[in-house]
Amino acid sequence: MIEFKQISKKYPTGQLALYNVNLTLQKGEMAFLTGHSGAGKSTLLRLIAGLEQPSDGTLMIEKTDVGKLKTKQIPLYRRRIGMIFQDHHLLADRSVFDNVALPLRITGLHHRDIRRRVHAALDKVSLLNKEKQNPMMLSAGEKQRVGIARAVVNKPKIILADEPTGNLDPELAQDIMYTFKQFNDLGATILVASHDHHLIEHMRKRIIVLQKVNV
Repeated sequence: MIEFKQISKKYPTGQLALYNVNLTLQKGEMAFLTGHSGAGKSTLLRLIAGLEQPSDGTLMIEKTDVGKLKTKQIPLYRRRIGMIFQDHHLLADRSVFDNVALPLRITGLHHRDIRRRVHAALDKVSLLNKEKQNPMMLSAGEKQRVGIARAVVNKPKIILADEPTGNLDPELAQDIMYTFKQFNDLGATILVASHDHHLIEHMRKRIIVLQKVNV
């Protein structure tokens, strides 16, 4: 499903974010990515999402060599991926519904299908009653769930989350993690980057530890 073969990532500044990473994530697996700050967790997720390209090595996602994708192929590839950031990147001038609908409108989906999918996604994260609200009026946990709904509204096969519980209290963080587990139970492959060791150990899933590059 997801396979890193001797992947390295070096930025133009000379910073080496990842070096010789070998990793396989099975279809339908849920795993956690951890490691010290600067170990490359965000970079690894961004490579899977097609937001960056590897400097060396081969990254295979469902038989697609991500490193060989042409620029015009990347938007279509990204439709397979749901990406959730710690900073929700919600649009303050649009309602919760419109924020979640944005990925579907970009694809040109009919408005009836958009409405159906957005309602289903909001229902999954228990926010259907908030669809008309401005996201800035929501709590931190609710904003994070809007971000999750937007990431899954396209029904992606892979869901990536970069420190999704970093600004939440323990109870809300646990709720968010169980939301991911629900999507995993429906067949999505999930990879979550987190530094909350207590929480991820409680989830009883595979833990992948990245070491900071010292090459």
